[in-house]
Amino acid sequence: MQTIFIENLKLNAIIGTLPSERIHRQELRFDLALSCNADKASLSDDLHDAVDYSAVESAVAKLVSESSFQLLEALCRKVGMLILSFDGIESCRVKISKPGASKFGALIAYQADFSREKDL
Repeated sequence: MQTIFIENLKLNAIIGTLPSERIHRQELRFDLALSCNADKASLSDDLHDAVDYSAVESAVAKLVSESSFQLLEALCRKVGMLILSFDGIESCRVKISKPGASKFGALIAYQADFSREKDL
């Protein structure tokens, strides 16, 4: 099993429970780890044998831009399920950071792991 990383993906979304968070989009940062078997792609050098990480990135960006969740946990699950819908991805780790969440300047983040075996 190999891993494809999509790190520091910056997307804006309506997220949070406070009234102001329901009106204004906030920047979220996504770190994604996609576990797949890339043996065939590494031998063939053909995109048809690989996970198209550009398509994954675009799909996640579309989902997040159209979403309106209150909790990072719910958005994380939705992103994880979307990623698992791509052929060749066996499991994934999704980490979402919300830079503006802490009034003390801390970086608040939520992370979860998803797999075809457990979650589909």
